[in-house]
Amino acid sequence: MSGRLKKIGSVTGKVLLSLWLTFHVFSVFVAPAAMPPISPLLLDAWKVALPYNEALFQNHGYHFFAPDPGSSTLISWSIPRPGDVPQTGRFPDPAIRPRLLYHRYFMLAENLWSFDDQTQEEIQRAYAKHFASLHNSSQIALNRVSHAPSSILRIQAGGRLDDPETYESEVLGTFDFSTENSESASLAGRF
Repeated sequence: MSGRLKKIGSVTGKVLLSLWLTFHVFSVFVAPAAMPPISPLLLDAWKVALPYNEALFQNHGYHFFAPDPGSSTLISWSIPRPGDVPQTGRFPDPAIRPRLLYHRYFMLAENLWSFDDQTQEEIQRAYAKHFASLHNSSQIALNRVSHAPSSILRIQAGGRLDDPETYESEVLGTFDFSTENSESASLAGRF
């Protein structure tokens, strides 16, 4: 009798393992396939797999690499210089090397908007403190810059990937750290 139970358990285990493996492969493939534009069938399949993908952290930001990824987000800053042109910069700076470090900074700027409003304000203030301290300034203005990808038609017509019309700027705020002591106005680390 115990040999028969082992055989039944072995068959049941194999069936369950096969079902799980099939669902796992389905979930892995449906996550990136469900990026818009999609059919209602794919959307329903994605919803079925969503709890499993979320639990295993398999529901990555595939939209970033999708056929229509949308605008990317950058942070620009401006430091006033009395009697002169303001000093300006962008986060991340395209001159950052190695390129992997640029990508890490890009993700910091891009993911800022995934937080709640209070956390966004705290992060923006931390960015402002960092850039102000790097340039020995007590005042700085930050902007959110959305860069829309150029269409194929635009490029074929002679446009460039970095055409000024593809950028849209939104004021985040002006920060004044002159009332804070220099120790609290600077950040311990560098981005």
